[in-house]
Amino acid sequence: MMTRIAEILPLLVRLGRNDGEVVSLADLAREDGRSPCHLQRVFSAEVGESPLRYSRRVRLQRAAATLLSSRKSVLEVALEAGFESHEGFTRAFRAMFDTSPRRYREVFGQANPCSPHHPDHLDTAKRAAPCVGLYRISMVRQSKPAIPGGTPMSYQVEKKVITATPFLFMKKQTKPEAIAEALASMFVPVFQFATSRGIPFAGPPTARYVSYGPGLVTIEAGMPIAGQADAEGDITSGSLFGGDVVTTIHKGPYDSLNLAHEAIQVWIAEHNEQADGAPWESYLTDPGEVPDPSEWLTEITYPLKKA
Repeated sequence: MMTRIAEILPLLVRLGRNDGEVVSLADLAREDGRSPCHLQRVFSAEVGESPLRYSRRVRLQRAAATLLSSRKSVLEVALEAGFESHEGFTRAFRAMFDTSPRRYREVFGQANPCSPHHPDHLDTAKRAAPCVGLYRISMVRQSKPAIPGGTPMSYQVEKKVITATPFLFMKKQTKPEAIAEALASMFVPVFQFATSRGIPFAGPPTARYVSYGPGLVTIEAGMPIAGQADAEGDITSGSLFGGDVVTTIHKGPYDSLNLAHEAIQVWIAEHNEQADGAPWESYLTDPGEVPDPSEWLTEITYPLKKA
């Protein structure tokens, strides 16, 4: 049986569409087939915020990225984000980021080493904003994660050398069946923390699995960033491993990601290599933009010991 989140993914795609359209709850309800009140309850329970709050957050976070990554005027950014006036946009922006759009650009545009043009930051922010609470969601109702039926995909495992990447993250322990909820509780505040301080992104949302047992999983989840950043509270500044790694791409639902991990572990054993440190998953596809789980791409990376 499909989960409710699977049922409302098409609505997330509609709300997250980057065309400046503001979609009403009534429009969503007509498209979904539920009453507005019922849809509001289901959407809020599954996504963690109402359709209106979700839409406004996504539009404002994308607008913040555009302010730092382009020379468009504040009014142009406001209209592109679906606001009818400079004043309305400024009020909403200030409520989320505690500063005006103009001041945000002045302060973080100067401090941002990637300003005023950084396509990686803009692309990551625009793609990830609708989805920071959706990674690792299960598409089937079950008490424990399981491998869906069907023929396992073939994995192309590749060894390569990568450079260390600054990483802004939070750390939590959770049960294996609650990974999606734990990731949402880390990705959302890290994404907002980075956006509110104009910290440029250097890659997609990433989760590093420090330990993985049958009872508890320890995860560090956050965003690769372009340059170092100061930590604050539960948010830590570190780095992703640099050196020899093996990687593969998993295509399909998150429920079967363990197959990709197994493929890499077999490759490591067959090639007389040794893993060195915690592996991580980089979520390349955004469920809020691509509702078909069979098209979701996740890159899995294992650090290797030096020969």
